[in-house]
Amino acid sequence: MEILLRLVACIVLLVAYTTANIVQDSADEIENEELFLEKRQPCPTITFPCGPGSPMPTVCLNMKTAIANGHPSQLHRITDRNAIAKNRRDSGCTRMPKPPGKNCDEYPFASSQEGGTGAQIMAVPIRENSMQGGLLGGFYRSQGIGDGDCYNVIA
Repeated sequence: MEILLRLVACIVLLVAYTTANIVQDSADEIENEELFLEKRQPCPTITFPCGPGSPMPTVCLNMKTAIANGHPSQLHRITDRNAIAKNRRDSGCTRMPKPPGKNCDEYPFASSQEGGTGAQIMAVPIRENSMQGGLLGGFYRSQGIGDGDCYNVIA
């Protein structure tokens, strides 16, 4: 009988130890998940390469001037192609004369809810505008920014 009691005591201790480890592992997982959520930014930031020696100085000048003149640096993405085209038309980009090798840059972007009427526009080198568009598109994809999602712009 004494052997049976010792065996039961060992089983109880084993179950208690295993349960405690499972509870601790679950607590660690919850804590790690909460840390991840705290680190995740609700509005990710895109920082364009606008410092000295920038590969896109004219585009950077347009963004910096627009923000300095009161346009928002926090934007909200739109994905509807028709709405983006309307923003581009409303900004005046489609009516702007474009010298050879240049096209129209607008800020806020046509792909943002804040774009369109009142956007600052400037003729910029096609290469710079393409670079800006590529960086912005890659940012949208890498950060999972969908329709209506916010993001911050640093130029």
